[in-house]
Amino acid sequence: MLLCWLVIALAQGGWANPEDERCVTAVYTAYNYISFAGILSQGKHSWESQCRNPLKVASIYAASDIYCNEQERTIGMAQLANQCQEYGNLELLSREAVAENLTDDAIRNMRIVDYQELSRGEPVNAPVLLSASYFNLMFKTIESWELVTWSHHAFGYIGYAYWGGILSLGMAYRLSDWLFHRRQRRVERVLESNVYPLMRSLDDMPLVGTGLHWIQTHLMIPPPLAASHGRYLLGFTFSTRVEALIVVGFWTLSIVLSVVGYHTFPGNIYWPDVTSQVLRYSADRTGIMSFANLPLLWLFAGRNNIFLWATGWSFASFNIFHRHVARVATIQAVVHSVLYIVMFHQTGKAARGMSKTYVLWGILGTFVMILLLITSLDRIRIATYELFLIAHVVLSILTLVACFYHTIIFEGNEYWKYLWPTVALWVVDRFLRIVRLCYCNLHVSLSNRLVKVSESHMVYDETADVVRLEVILGTPSLQPSPGQYYFLYQPFRLTGWESHPFTVGAWSYEIGDQTSLAPKNEGKSTRSLDVSHVPLLAGGPSDQDYPESSENMSKQEKLSKLNLTFWVRPYDGWTRHLRQQCLSSPAKTSKTTILLEGPYGETFPLWRYESVLIIVGGTGIASAVPYIQDHLRRSVEDWDESPEMEKTRVRDMELVWTTKQAAFIRDVSRRELKRALKREDFSASFYATRDSTASSEDPTDFGFDIQSGRPHLQSLIMSRACDASSAGSSLAILVCGPPRMADEARAATHLAMRQGHRSIKFVEESFTW
Repeated sequence: MLLCWLVIALAQGGWANPEDERCVTAVYTAYNYISFAGILSQGKHSWESQCRNPLKVASIYAASDIYCNEQERTIGMAQLANQCQEYGNLELLSREAVAENLTDDAIRNMRIVDYQELSRGEPVNAPVLLSASYFNLMFKTIESWELVTWSHHAFGYIGYAYWGGILSLGMAYRLSDWLFHRRQRRVERVLESNVYPLMRSLDDMPLVGTGLHWIQTHLMIPPPLAASHGRYLLGFTFSTRVEALIVVGFWTLSIVLSVVGYHTFPGNIYWPDVTSQVLRYSADRTGIMSFANLPLLWLFAGRNNIFLWATGWSFASFNIFHRHVARVATIQAVVHSVLYIVMFHQTGKAARGMSKTYVLWGILGTFVMILLLITSLDRIRIATYELFLIAHVVLSILTLVACFYHTIIFEGNEYWKYLWPTVALWVVDRFLRIVRLCYCNLHVSLSNRLVKVSESHMVYDETADVVRLEVILGTPSLQPSPGQYYFLYQPFRLTGWESHPFTVGAWSYEIGDQTSLAPKNEGKSTRSLDVSHVPLLAGGPSDQDYPESSENMSKQEKLSKLNLTFWVRPYDGWTRHLRQQCLSSPAKTSKTTILLEGPYGETFPLWRYESVLIIVGGTGIASAVPYIQDHLRRSVEDWDESPEMEKTRVRDMELVWTTKQAAFIRDVSRRELKRALKREDFSASFYATRDSTASSEDPTDFGFDIQSGRPHLQSLIMSRACDASSAGSSLAILVCGPPRMADEARAATHLAMRQGHRSIKFVEESFTW
């Protein structure tokens, strides 16, 4: 609420004309309804008449002397003089130039006229005075117009205050959660060292923990509706209740602000009846608020949105906000256009009004926004993702161009202040994307005059129906982390500008002489090092892990090439194209150029929890493997704890993986999960839903069993929650899979938390975009 009033106060200072200016403004505006002999007062001559017609200027000075005090006259006439110079490139006639008509006798003998007493077709030949009723009516009209105009912009700013408050709460929650866990670690260290005096400063921990638990249980974890396990509310998709509440709040705020705050009265000079006033004010309000939503729309859509990091919220959450801001802005634009068409029709000049260039640009902008909304619908976006991407960019640019030309007629381009920040956000985001592309894929060695570019290799496993894509990055300095994802480009395709997001499933380091141009098989010792061998990403493994040829190499040279692995499930469009590339080769392999943009995403600190349950479906295993490998690195016995890297607290980690083909499970288990499956603190359950031979294989052949069907997640999660509560330990549940699986896991976690199991953290890694 404080933010709202602050924004309103700032808006008032910037938009509402001071009352001292309003008096003279009412005077010279009233004279615009009276024609004077001499210089015409219509069309291109309006400013010349306002500023240089002696009869009209003398009347303005005379009426200002009667109805305005000295301060109002000084400020108001200065404003009029500035307008004459700025908009008409003219000098306002001075009082001395019309002094003969401003004597007391001259003013006393001037004709006093009421509103609409004089016909505009019959110019008067002498200065005239406004009647008191005419001036008061004009003053009230001006006051009403300025108040409503100010409220249009102020209410648009309230939208910024709303989202600023939401983001501030998100940042405050993340900071509180971080401080709480930091203090928890201090307590554990105190207890381990038997030093108790510091315990006095920790008395408030139960209260903080209770507050965080309440927020998690009632806002962060549950689905939108308590009676539903789904993620749908009013036809829209939400992952959590807090997302639904935020969006519903924004819709409510937008609707309310679109229909309140109209200062109307009968007899308004601009629009005499109240209905016409409401029609005009509503049309302007919705148009301005639609413009005000554009920067928010682009901000929430950006991959380099700083609030992704500040709040810790996922890109999927901001994508939901982006879509609903876009829907609100589009509806406001449609209402704005429809109301103006109605007003044109009422005046009997619909064809003339709608044929104006700036009106046509406005209609085009509204039409393009509707197209953007239609092409962004879930079914269309999923069915034709590549078409959606290019259409979204082209139509978005066309929308901005139309908005610029639609408002070009306004003096001072006052509405462009909403458009230029939008352009700046788009340009900065695109620039940072290019920077990330160069950082990931190019490495320039000045000493050797070499330029390294990313290399890629992919193979299609027909039985698993998965493309394993491996990309050797050009840069040696990138340090991957769990939870990160990259946008993949295939630049030498016809549509090479397209990018597709994928979570990095695993990574390894290729060791060898990075300065040599000779092929790997020409006397150079090269092998791949799994990251689970490496205690710390920032450093390298021990010397005995390397071949003899690397003894004199520095650590940076030893970890010379980073190999990232992605698992791509072929569907339609680009992913199907990758599969076809592999199938065109007898070995079902292919070398191609893949460029990476990233990394994006943040690592969730699973290592802070004693018990970890990871539930994944299909290629969602890409989210699980990096966390499992990270656990192995942090579990190394000779690991040296440092402020930057915490030693793992995980005592038991369980993976539950459900996928269609058992072959995919076997492939990953023999490679990336091989070391983890041999550990006592790690267990795994595998389920294949479509492979009828999943359970018929001899488990001893692979070292693990693959069951048919799907696991019962509620029983599984409740059992783990009870075990964690009995042991007094914390439990983290990481889920990545289809929406149905995620909803079932979320509902089960919510049930466990409502039954009193407090030390549970639920994390959903969404791979739907």
